[in-house]
Amino acid sequence: MTVVHAVLLMLLAHLVADYTLQGWLANGKQKAWWDRAFGGRTPDAYCLDYVAALVCHALYWSLLVCLPLWDSPRLAWLVAANTVVHAVVDDMKANRKRINLVQDQLLHVLQIGVTLAVA
Repeated sequence: MTVVHAVLLMLLAHLVADYTLQGWLANGKQKAWWDRAFGGRTPDAYCLDYVAALVCHALYWSLLVCLPLWDSPRLAWLVAANTVVHAVVDDMKANRKRINLVQDQLLHVLQIGVTLAVA
């Protein structure tokens, strides 16, 4: 597979995973959504469920984005690193309100570039 093909497939995987497949996780990864769902106070038993949603979304995003790199000896590390970075970036947007959607997407595209460079 050429680098151009890999980049195009990774960008397509990004779009599918970050928009089409996200579904309920788009809400579930927001701490404020859980607070609203419980009338303003999330019970202690659910207080970290938004983190689980963040990690779940970040993991399947990473798996899909890294599929074109299937033959890379670093695949497991690439998926793990991308999962952590993606979850942190999404938390910065969805919960901490430190970045906007454009910045979020630019960081994810940068993730793809770095991933391809180190694969």
